[in-house]
Amino acid sequence: MPRREPARLAAGALDDLAAAVWVQGYDAAWLGGDWRTLGRRLAADVALLSPELEVWLAGRRAVLTHLRAMMRGARVHEYNATDLKGLSSGPVGIISYRWQLDWTRARRRRQSLGRDLLVLRSAAGEWQLLRRLPLRS
Repeated sequence: MPRREPARLAAGALDDLAAAVWVQGYDAAWLGGDWRTLGRRLAADVALLSPELEVWLAGRRAVLTHLRAMMRGARVHEYNATDLKGLSSGPVGIISYRWQLDWTRARRRRQSLGRDLLVLRSAAGEWQLLRRLPLRS
């Protein structure tokens, strides 16, 4: 008799409200240095492209290591995510949003803004980040 794979629970529909809730949890984890929670939101094969289009990261460990290093000694003055749009089809979800970050790192205050497109995958009843791509305005 063939062996059956365990059923995977769907994460539910990803509409604008669900997208906002997901992004809020993701942002709270990296801003708060909650690397365990953030790790659960990342697919094992996650890949990110930095907002400056300079750094390509692949894999959960590489992403977490990069974010930890980026936030070490940093002070966030203000961060906002707006204009969130979410949609899903089966196990694939997409979120687009704008963000603004005002922070100090290496004794230098910086202000950044951008738009991102997130591709998520449903895994074990939750949405996990598979790809993060910055969009040109």
